[in-house]
Amino acid sequence: MATTGVSSTTNTTSTATSSTSTSSTSASATAAANAAVKQNIIKTLGAGSGIDTNALAQSLVDAERIPAESAINTKITKSEAKISGYAAITFSANQLKDAFSALNDVSDFNSLAVRNSNTSAFGVTTSSFASLGDYQIDVKTLARPQRSVSDGFASPSTALSASDFTLKLAIHGGAATDIAITAAKSAPADMVDAINSAGLGVTAQLVNTGDSSGASYKFILTGTSGETQDFTLTSDDGSGTPVAGLNFNTDSPLQTATDASVVINGVTFTRSTNVITDAVKGVTLDLYSTTSTPATVNMTRDTSALKEKFKTLVTAYNDAQSMMNVLGDRNSTVDQYGGSLFGDSTVRTMKSMFRDMILGASTTPGTNATYLWQAGINLTKDGPIELDETKLDAALTGNFDNVVKMMTGNKQSLTSFSTDSAGIAGEAVRKLTKLVATDGILTKQTDSSNTQIDRYKKDLEALTDRMDKLLKRYQTDLGAMDTFVSQSNSTRASLTQTFKSMSNSSNN
Repeated sequence: MATTGVSSTTNTTSTATSSTSTSSTSASATAAANAAVKQNIIKTLGAGSGIDTNALAQSLVDAERIPAESAINTKITKSEAKISGYAAITFSANQLKDAFSALNDVSDFNSLAVRNSNTSAFGVTTSSFASLGDYQIDVKTLARPQRSVSDGFASPSTALSASDFTLKLAIHGGAATDIAITAAKSAPADMVDAINSAGLGVTAQLVNTGDSSGASYKFILTGTSGETQDFTLTSDDGSGTPVAGLNFNTDSPLQTATDASVVINGVTFTRSTNVITDAVKGVTLDLYSTTSTPATVNMTRDTSALKEKFKTLVTAYNDAQSMMNVLGDRNSTVDQYGGSLFGDSTVRTMKSMFRDMILGASTTPGTNATYLWQAGINLTKDGPIELDETKLDAALTGNFDNVVKMMTGNKQSLTSFSTDSAGIAGEAVRKLTKLVATDGILTKQTDSSNTQIDRYKKDLEALTDRMDKLLKRYQTDLGAMDTFVSQSNSTRASLTQTFKSMSNSSNN
């Protein structure tokens, strides 16, 4: 069964028009406004005497202002639409990055299902490279450190010697290392500090046992786990003689140093620690206690969660490409960003980048695992990609380690600054991280558009200032003209009346 994961982005409709239709509407509105201004001027000029000079001045200014203002506002609208377009690309890139991020670390492929019949004896932790199968595990012994308890002291702060002396610590019968103790720092509490500060693999603790005899303070000495980490600790007053009253009893410890011994499928493994990482490939055993009978561990691979991650990747890629198509379609009716990047090379660049991430070869190919199509991700003839789940199942079942290598380069938690080859997913995450970064191309494009908008707004302010000055000039000139016309009309009326009077006088 194939899963296409095609987004519903291209089916989204909107009542808003695209940037192209917005420009057309704006042009129509400008033409209508200009026609109204011209008609107003014609009517005003035909008024003759009593002309409204303020209205005429405003009409003349509007005839110049409206088309210029409309052109600037159109540029602002286009730049704002571009910003929305870049934001849409950023969103798609982040979605694609998240999808690749779920497949770029080795740990992302940890798909084992583990059944342990004796969880109280040991724990099982697996990696992506764990060997599948059934295991019989019998914990014979645990790794333990040597633990010794000294004779008692009456006080933790009373000096044990009036002169300087030396403590001699030897690990597993080796040469002793000296720990210098001064007379002033020979109290039991001071010696604890000296032993711990030496950093020789043995730690000291001073405890109060509550012994009624009065010698209740004792050293507890603890070594490192493992049979070869047993130790002896003695004192030397400088003459080869032990310091009186200072006996650590390391020759008769409470607990001896031992190795862990585990039988796995009949093979005995001996280690100095209870955390065993190298007995079974890709498996860590944490030993808690010995077993009376062998326990059974069964490991099978559950790829259902992995398949969902690949499905998410297919969906994210198809959504991103659909978004690019919407942004570059001049006839798109998608609100805010539809067609906003028509003719913008950013769309072509992003589509090519995303496509290469899916179709390109891995920088860390495995055997029969170099391209995503080998894991069931195929490009359809219509453009989107689809997931062949049957093919993916086969790859994860029969070629798992190589698929992991192809996707991750067998790397874990690489940063975007790393130069290591990181596989298909790792390289994609690295590129997408840089793309959406604050200094990435999308942020730079957005900043450039915002800068243009600021410049256009300053152009509007300059236009307003220029039109205000032009209006005042027109008002002054037309006011003077109106006064002249008014005076001429008054003179004409007076002469006409005089001529009429002269004519009437002649007739009489």
